[in-house]
Amino acid sequence: MSIGNKMFKGAIWSTVERLSVQLVSFALTIVLARLLTPKEYGTVGLLIVFISFSQVFIDSGFSKALIQKQDRTNEDISTVFYFNLLVALICYLTLWISAPLISDFYNIPKLDNLLKVLSISLFFNALFAIPNTLLSIDMNFKSITKVNFISTVISGLAAIYLAYQNFGEWALVYQTLIKSILMALLFWFSTKWMPLLLFSKDSFKNLFGFGSKLLVNSIMNNLVNNFASLFIAKIISAQQLGYYTRGTQNADTAFSTINSIIDNVLLPGLAPLQNQLELLIEGTKKIIKTAALLVVPLFVGLTIISKPLIILLLTDKWALAIPIMQLICLSRLITIISGVNINLLYVLGRSDLALKQQYFKIAIRIILLIFALRYGIVMIAIAELVSTVIHFFINTYYPGKMMKYGAKDQIKDILPILISALVMSVPGLLIVYFTSFSEIMKIILTICTCFITYYLMLRILKIDEYKMLIKRVTSLLKK
Repeated sequence: MSIGNKMFKGAIWSTVERLSVQLVSFALTIVLARLLTPKEYGTVGLLIVFISFSQVFIDSGFSKALIQKQDRTNEDISTVFYFNLLVALICYLTLWISAPLISDFYNIPKLDNLLKVLSISLFFNALFAIPNTLLSIDMNFKSITKVNFISTVISGLAAIYLAYQNFGEWALVYQTLIKSILMALLFWFSTKWMPLLLFSKDSFKNLFGFGSKLLVNSIMNNLVNNFASLFIAKIISAQQLGYYTRGTQNADTAFSTINSIIDNVLLPGLAPLQNQLELLIEGTKKIIKTAALLVVPLFVGLTIISKPLIILLLTDKWALAIPIMQLICLSRLITIISGVNINLLYVLGRSDLALKQQYFKIAIRIILLIFALRYGIVMIAIAELVSTVIHFFINTYYPGKMMKYGAKDQIKDILPILISALVMSVPGLLIVYFTSFSEIMKIILTICTCFITYYLMLRILKIDEYKMLIKRVTSLLKK
């Protein structure tokens, strides 16, 4: 099977995995949001910040290092496995000791015990990191789909039951813990991989040379991504953090689906082409155009229907999350296209350049967020959008220099798609804001109208990539 066909097949299974998991997860979180209060959501959202930061250390960039290394051995894989477990233990002990201090800092007494229990999930995350990576290397997204789907459904149903029984924040904590345990068990069963009883210093040094730069990059990126959440809870309130978290989660349901598909397929698929520059450039152009063809109308459409969607699914008590969702949707649209350029640097083995860019991006983002904090959560979301626009031009600098395919050429390639989405938004906005239909009718009419308008614009502007996409999907389904 050719690289292109293998990547496309992997993308299809990755799409199935993400769509199935995210749709089920979205439905479950809607039920939970109705049962829980914004303050309860904000409290657990704050805890997740500390867990996600610890998770960065557990992986330390080794997963991508293993994927990028073409001559990986079982010694390499086993070394990463033991390192992950060691870091998980250190992170758990650190959070256990810090839990009372964090609770006092935010003046939320229950944070202490909540964080201590939630931190247990780090061990199980470390256990399934390698099996998950091995399946990704083989582009076996079919198995990944099954594991994620089963664990999401079972943990989500358990959380709904607990929330209905008035467990409050504990429902979300146990949801995370149950999901981690199930994923560890199912991933190990799927791969049947067993580590060697050794830790190779040479393997560690070799992989850390690449992974350490990703680690620093991820640490800084994680800090900045969660910078607003850390200070919204302290400076404003946990309730406002709940609105902000809910608004970003709605947008991130679509974002994580699309972004993980591209991330899962791009690095394993293009890594074999790292020494064939012309093929790499050609493949990158196709990826960016195809991604834009799907991503741009999706996020513009979500921006348009944010208001009726939140009112319908979450009720009026979550209305303050509407502008957050709208702004974050536009921000994530840019981030997905921009992120392709970062993966290109990983493909080329230049994680050092990705790290170098990160310094500039973090400085810009922190400055904007510090300015926005005093003006509330809407201004924070605006700052997020502005920073992602600037990040796009930073991310495209090295691809433009090394591959002669920078910001100008990328924008030129997707400009017709952007125009099509802009035209599509006009009838959608008219339906949402200038009609008196019910919320569900607004959503249905907007989706149908936007879809037809977008399709007609693709035909008028002669954007042929969608024909290729339909042809390949049809061919795969026949097989």
